[in-house]
Amino acid sequence: MIEFQKTVKQATILSPLKNFEEETLTFEYRTDPLTGRNTTVIRGMLAYVGKFLTSDSEMLKALVEKTRVTCPFCPESVRVKTPMFPKDFLAEGRIVEGEAIVVPNLLGHAERSVLAVLGREHHLALKDFTSDLLVDGFRSGVRYLKRLSEVDRSARFPAFAFNYLTPAGSSIFHPHVQILARDRPFYLVGLQLEKSNEYCEHRGMSFWRDLVATEKEGERYLSEVNGVDWLVPFAPLRGLNEVQAIVKGKSNLLELDDDDWRGLADGITNVLRFYHSQGYVSFNLILLSGPLDEHLDGFDVNLRIVSRPGIQQFCFTDAWALPYLLWDGEALEEPERLADKLKPFFQKN
Repeated sequence: MIEFQKTVKQATILSPLKNFEEETLTFEYRTDPLTGRNTTVIRGMLAYVGKFLTSDSEMLKALVEKTRVTCPFCPESVRVKTPMFPKDFLAEGRIVEGEAIVVPNLLGHAERSVLAVLGREHHLALKDFTSDLLVDGFRSGVRYLKRLSEVDRSARFPAFAFNYLTPAGSSIFHPHVQILARDRPFYLVGLQLEKSNEYCEHRGMSFWRDLVATEKEGERYLSEVNGVDWLVPFAPLRGLNEVQAIVKGKSNLLELDDDDWRGLADGITNVLRFYHSQGYVSFNLILLSGPLDEHLDGFDVNLRIVSRPGIQQFCFTDAWALPYLLWDGEALEEPERLADKLKPFFQKN
């Protein structure tokens, strides 16, 4: 069984917020059960920074209108202001799948970097993202990866990344997904592959299947959606409302079928509805894959999604020194409390 290791530490202060009465602060040091990475869970921190996580609605509305004017992804511009693939790669120049259009990236994050533009709307509240829209984006990305595997077999390691709005690092408001592929794994993927292989060799079974089986008996498990398991990780990578999904038995993105994509899309929309209910407008998402040219019994496709700070006049970021430079994780509340708040949003499934 998976081992969940944590150590609880406390510190005592005389708080000016309570007339300098004695107050006890509680810190949990948790260890990621696969990678061994440390995460500090700070009780009460979510309430302390909560005022920075929601947005100024008028400021957001003004930014939406300002950015719409020059948006290259809106319907009137997407076919004249976005790059096209060379004809020897794709005769029609772009990939179209339902409401999604895949185009090359003007300046990408990997040697094979493209974008899936999602739908016609320049801005969506998080509650308005639909499963169909996300499935179109995923399927269009897979069509690109399939074509890529025919012409460049060295680009074996893909990842999907969704950065929504400026707090999440996106320079364009219009919803879009990055599809990245290169000849070497991204660091987190490489670490997961290495540690998953070690676990499988030492224990004779898959870490990911063990994780799902263990979490299904516990308080952090959310739901199974079309065969995709959703849970709150024991030791989050980041600080804000992190949720994880695991596609059992599928080690790379080309192995996923329609049910898998629907399970991911439905789960994402559940999480986004929860984020919206908390007043959040921005998020990051990664979908991680093993190498495209082989099946790995010990590794499963997996996803992470986090909310990001709000859009306000006072600029605030959760990209502080601990996770960015010290490489430790940090969570602003106990994962078990987050799971309790999320579960009602998965009940329809």
